[in-house]
Amino acid sequence: FTPTTSEHDPYPSVCSLHLENGHLVGSGILIRPNVVLTAGHCIEDDDISYIVIGDEEIMVKDMVLHPSYSKTFGRIQGDIGLIFLECDSNYEPATIGCVEWMVRYQNITTVGYSFEYKKYSKPNVFRYFGTIVEEPNYMKFIPRPASVWPGDSGGGVFAKFEGKDYVVGIISNYIVIETFNGRIVVSECSATIIVKYLDWIDEEILKNEMGQNIKIVEDGR
Repeated sequence: FTPTTSEHDPYPSVCSLHLENGHLVGSGILIRPNVVLTAGHCIEDDDISYIVIGDEEIMVKDMVLHPSYSKTFGRIQGDIGLIFLECDSNYEPATIGCVEWMVRYQNITTVGYSFEYKKYSKPNVFRYFGTIVEEPNYMKFIPRPASVWPGDSGGGVFAKFEGKDYVVGIISNYIVIETFNGRIVVSECSATIIVKYLDWIDEEILKNEMGQNIKIVEDGR
């Protein structure tokens, strides 16, 4: 991986999620000036207090889990959630891309936080593999070699199309196996495919905006 710095951050839309005491919980992706996309399991306890994006620290107003979110036998379903912020961020939101644009074994970049700093994977570490019938809403990517870090859940999977970076997935979970010689390795990584949930995302953002407008009207009476 490559750590980001204040002078060099190719993925400014990726932020970190924190509890009230400052503890880092996971990562997120700014998709609107006041909306962050993240993994559902990062916000299931409803205890995220604020996000840090660049030099900004913004309080959380509300959080929404996808209605299909669940954990069953080590598998996470509907692992996606939204965080609504108290105010707009000045950083540019990520542009959402479509997995159907991708080809098998295409290079991808994972971006997230761990140990209080932000990092992104180097070229040729992760490659897109595809989806499986049992989990059509997840993209699978293969580590070359294994490279994951605690805290990157909710971060972004970015892919290039015609020279531009698009966020295509939300880092969800990974599977660890023991090989015949006793070595523990990551065999498979999963990310929630964002475009599978675009209708839900748009619906929740609209509901939030309508609620905000109603509040403004009521306060003005």
